[in-house]
Amino acid sequence: MHEPVNIIQETVNWLETKIDKSIKNEEIVQFTGYSFYHFHRLFQEHVGMSLHEYVRQRRITSAATKLIYSDTRILDIAFSYQFESQESFTRAFRKVYGLPPGKYRRLMRTLLEEENQQEVEKMEGWFLSGTNSERYEISRDFENVLKGNASGQLRSKGQISKEDFGTVMQQFNAKEWLGKRVKLSCFIQTKDVENSAGLWMRVDGKDGDTLQFDNMQDRPIIGTTGWNHYWVVLDVPVNAGAIYFGVMLQGAGKVWMDEFTFFEVDEKTPSTNMMMPENMPNKPVNLNFELEFEM
Repeated sequence: MHEPVNIIQETVNWLETKIDKSIKNEEIVQFTGYSFYHFHRLFQEHVGMSLHEYVRQRRITSAATKLIYSDTRILDIAFSYQFESQESFTRAFRKVYGLPPGKYRRLMRTLLEEENQQEVEKMEGWFLSGTNSERYEISRDFENVLKGNASGQLRSKGQISKEDFGTVMQQFNAKEWLGKRVKLSCFIQTKDVENSAGLWMRVDGKDGDTLQFDNMQDRPIIGTTGWNHYWVVLDVPVNAGAIYFGVMLQGAGKVWMDEFTFFEVDEKTPSTNMMMPENMPNKPVNLNFELEFEM
């Protein structure tokens, strides 16, 4: 049987291939090797929504993209994403986007025409950094979206070495999170990532020293991958001053990101802190340098 973390990501990959197909509970049981109830609980715990909510969300978002970028009839879009009628699709779509599909199509096409006329794209709250940040750029993407109307994109440009990296990131005060274990998660998709990409988070002390850090170096995203769910878990010590997080791209490629979440978890959720030494002894040993002579 698969490890829970691995099977969650494998299942998300599998679901992405079946967004426009019928998905039966029996298929999920067969694919995961878990009972449906047990896997439903695991999915909710790791992803933050039920499996059925995820599938419905992805279908509605995919339908929204098709409304904007194709002239396919609304009825055909509804049927292609497993809605029983145009009426049921309209109700579900309006609940998410606040507009019926036809009006949404006309409005978004007008807005995107205006957006394309702007030379500089700003992503409020986010900024670009890295070793050679001029070799990377960030923008919103309105076509490749996990949920809602837009995702964020980080991409290389021009000649890139394997040592170069760029990151789209944020920073905020750690005050409200002191003494807590926090989980940062988001959905990521990649294209032609030559070296690595990944979600990252860092907790710094008030003196500027790094206290906790994880950049998925031990589980990098490489190559071309579909939307999937990733997370890091760190403790925020009481002497922390700031928290930094984002998505990093090392070398050439493209990365899309969407639906970041940041929330407290209990100690049952393992930390992914990379600064924690592995196999550390519980007490000092060989204090007289004669351990090999002791019986």
